[in-house]
Amino acid sequence: MILDISDAQFKRIFANSKFNLPIRWDNKNFVNTLQVLFDNYISAIIKECEDSSFCQKNRECVIREVERISFLIVKTIKEYLNGFPAKAYNIFSEVMHLLNKVPLQIYHKSVMEHFDSNYVDDPLALFRIVGVEDNVQYGRTRVFHTPYSLRSKVATNRYGIAGFPSLYLATSLKLCANELRIAPEQHLYLASRFQLARNFQENNIEIKVIELGIKPQDFFVEGGERTNTMNAQGTRFIDTNLLRTSNIRSAYLLWYPLIAACSFIRVNKKDPFSVEYVIPQLLMQWVRNEMAMPECQYDKLIGIRYFSCASKRASELGYNYVFPTSGKQTSNSFCRVLSKAFKLTKPHFLHEYANMDKCEAALRKDVDMQHI
Repeated sequence: MILDISDAQFKRIFANSKFNLPIRWDNKNFVNTLQVLFDNYISAIIKECEDSSFCQKNRECVIREVERISFLIVKTIKEYLNGFPAKAYNIFSEVMHLLNKVPLQIYHKSVMEHFDSNYVDDPLALFRIVGVEDNVQYGRTRVFHTPYSLRSKVATNRYGIAGFPSLYLATSLKLCANELRIAPEQHLYLASRFQLARNFQENNIEIKVIELGIKPQDFFVEGGERTNTMNAQGTRFIDTNLLRTSNIRSAYLLWYPLIAACSFIRVNKKDPFSVEYVIPQLLMQWVRNEMAMPECQYDKLIGIRYFSCASKRASELGYNYVFPTSGKQTSNSFCRVLSKAFKLTKPHFLHEYANMDKCEAALRKDVDMQHI
């Protein structure tokens, strides 16, 4: 259901800073915190609809959809915390069924035409940092995802389940370092630049990325776009023309509860369980299910783009990307689909450069991009 809402009307709904993302909370009762947020959000939509000339039937349908999605997300959390993860997933699947009727934004990363394997002007440059113990020359596999043979080393992450490897990437080294909370001058770290191998005819992979990286405050950006170029590192690219599109505004009204539920700042990373990760991890399970079925002649890879929730400052440093492994293994225990989907540079040691910006500049200039 589409609500043809104007830019001004949309901004009035999100004028309340309580809707800003990511959200820092008091660690008392996550279900209640989420319920209050959704109640206030629904009230804001109802108020705006009542003060406008929207078709009554249309606005009632939209409000019911928002209420239904919000209710199901809260119910998902309740079932999960009550010890029923299977029930929680089934309920969450209904959320995604409703949202898929009005997709927010899905980026198709595969191209059918020839795509030069050494194409250095690909606008999407992704980075990864990993810690190592020894100051020796490492190969590309060391900065790839954790191999299946070492899945016992895989801890829980926002979009990753313990024991299930995924490939986490970011649009800047600063964001990678912030997510890992590292001190490059004190330990040994490797960094590589990743590039999607987009040519479908060569890798036989359909690659898509689901957009969860739009914050309510992005719609208030005026006077051009913030970029992620070499001249403005450390900021997120915000396509203001895209955000002024009525379909995006309408879809965002429905998608906001999901994006918000995925965007709570984790209170304590030392705790073995994080309630803030329940919805993101169920979303990743849904993505894996979409990748696995129905069976077809080509592989599917679905990633998620999202802003950092390590802190409010980190949320402005760029975008994170997460790509799950497919379960299809190569002979060296890596994901066969991811191995074909990405090319990357040989890893560089961060401590070999004066600062992180110098290292990132070197990685951007490095055109020796190969599969693992």
